[in-house]
Amino acid sequence: MLLNHTEVDSVRILLADDHPSVRSGIRKLLEYEPEITVIAEAKDGKEALRLAQQLDPDILLLDIEMPLMTGIEVARRLKEIDSTIRILAISSHHDREYVMRMFETGVAGYLAKDEAADLLVEAIMQVCHGETGWFSNRIRTGQAEHG
Repeated sequence: MLLNHTEVDSVRILLADDHPSVRSGIRKLLEYEPEITVIAEAKDGKEALRLAQQLDPDILLLDIEMPLMTGIEVARRLKEIDSTIRILAISSHHDREYVMRMFETGVAGYLAKDEAADLLVEAIMQVCHGETGWFSNRIRTGQAEHG
């Protein structure tokens, strides 16, 4: 179900991940949060870019490794058109250099998938309220895996 801006008073999320089970799990985590609404889901990068431009969500929760167009390319293209959509990248990569490259594409936050259950709502709210450079705990504390 797709909603427009006037129908909700909550943070509007576009969820983009190529794994149906991941999308379903994230949606289930968020459906208990009254201040957050998932307005649509994308299964690949091209669909994520199209839906982002069409729906103008507050937050694009963006997996980095997706078919047809990577999350990195989606973020770059949104940055090129001066989109106001705040991007929260979500990935299984923990390498600090990889993470820093993501911030060069215009993402506002980076959440490691293995920390999503504990930090997802916090990350969404922080990024939505203007935080830039939000990192999940593993990245922030330097416990990143190298390589």
